[in-house]
Formats: sequence, C-alpha cells, structure tokens
Amino acid sequence: MKKLLLSLLFISFIGNAQLINETFQGADFPPTGWTTATNVTTRPWGFTTVIFNATGQATFNITGAKSAGIGWIAQDQDAHLTSPAFNLTGYTAATLTFKTKMGYEYMVAPFANGNLNVEVSTNGTVWTSEWVEENEGVFVDYATLNISVPLTTYLGAPVVYVRFHYTGNDADSLSIDDILVTGTLGVNEVLTSSFTTFPNPTNDVITLTNSESTTVNSISISDINGRTIRTINVENLSEVQINVADLNSGVYFMNINSDAGKTVKKFIKS
Repeated sequence: MKKLLLSLLFISFIGNAQLINETFQGADFPPTGWTTATNVTTRPWGFTTVIFNATGQATFNITGAKSAGIGWIAQDQDAHLTSPAFNLTGYTAATLTFKTKMGYEYMVAPFANGNLNVEVSTNGTVWTSEWVEENEGVFVDYATLNISVPLTTYLGAPVVYVRFHYTGNDADSLSIDDILVTGTLGVNEVLTSSFTTFPNPTNDVITLTNSESTTVNSISISDINGRTIRTINVENLSEVQINVADLNSGVYFMNINSDAGKTVKKFIKS
C-alpha cells in the first residue's frame, strides 16, 4: 500500500467558504482581479469618494470609508463591474450577497430610466441576469438594500463570474458594497465512515486510511475558523501520512477528494 509524507504549506479556503469578499476599502479601483468598462468615459464605475462630491459621498457611501459607485448622465449609459472568476465545483450551495443604494423614482417608478442587473457567466462572454432592482418592489430612495442572489444554477461550474451591469439614460446614480459569494461543499456521510485517521489526537504525523481501498486524489486541511491549507495532490494513493507538526494545537478538518467522492474527517492537533 502506498504511503506519502506531506508537509502543509499553502493557505486557501474550503468547506463553508468565502469565494468572493470585496468591501472596496483598498487603494486601487477596480480591486485586484476585478474589471470594469463603460461606454461613457466621464461616467465610469469607481470609488464613491472619487465619483461623487461630499454630498454624494454622504448619500451613497454604504459601509467603511467608501463604496463602489457610478454617476448618472442624460445620455445612453452601459457600464459594468465584473468579479474575478471563482470555482463552484463540488459545492452543494452558493449565494451572492451585496448591499446597494439608489433612487427608486428614476430607476423603478415612475420614470424607470435605468437598471442595475446582476449577471452571471460561466465563460465571461454569455451573461444571464439573475437580479434587477425591480425585484425588490417598492423601496425608499437611497436606503441601503441588502440583496441575496442564489447561485444554484451554477453549482458544479469550474469557472463563474458575476458582474454588476448598469444601463440607463437620465437614470440615477447608485452604489454597491460588501459583495460576498459564499459556498458549501458537499459531504458524503457514507464515504466518511470508510475513512479512518490515526493517531487522533496527534502531535506530528496523522495517517489517513480507508476500509474500501478508495483512491485518494487530493487532501486539504482547514482549521475551525475556515482557514485552510491549499489542496495537495497525492497522486492516487490509498493511504496517506500528513505531517501536521507545524500546526497550532486545536481542531482541524481534513477535506478528502477521492474517486468515490468528497468527504471530511475531523482531527485534533495536540
């Protein structure tokens, strides 16, 4: 039976993971990995501190020192702000949440001169609208709206983008903030029972075995706060030894990707 001693070196996210978390508090716009485009060069997406004067900043800022915003103009506008790609492979649930401020009168009724669409794509070319401000019914001008958009349709997709697509003519300015995409990885409970970790608790090396001789393709380790070690390829092994000597004492979760599916085992580092 093959064995492999692995060192845990790299950090990423797994389990109940945050796949996108953007608060627009950095120094650069668009933030790293994000892209933006507009057909009106004087009306781009940007920080509210740049797009608006002091009065506009006070009206449209949502949380923190600044938000992302776009200003209206009396001509055709078409501008979008697009997220980095994220991966929904293996996820059983995923949701986009964000906050937004806008005027009801010019965006919805009676004038309905503009739209903010949340669109999703799996290739960066074809986009599907999953939310528009009319979905919220009647709301107060410039009140903070807390929006939740299910991403169920895109579960299992290896590449997913979301974008905020503003269109209008003599519509209204608006802002967005606190964009969060969260997902939950599925766990196969029957598969879990076939795996064993020992010694548990452990001080230095923990061994993973399984009663069905299931081939393991990769393993990740996450702590109780969701911080994890990046997925490590183990090249089709049926027994794996992992060096956890460098971890602090506490509870950890071993995410297992095998030929039979994905599962999770808990262990304690003493």
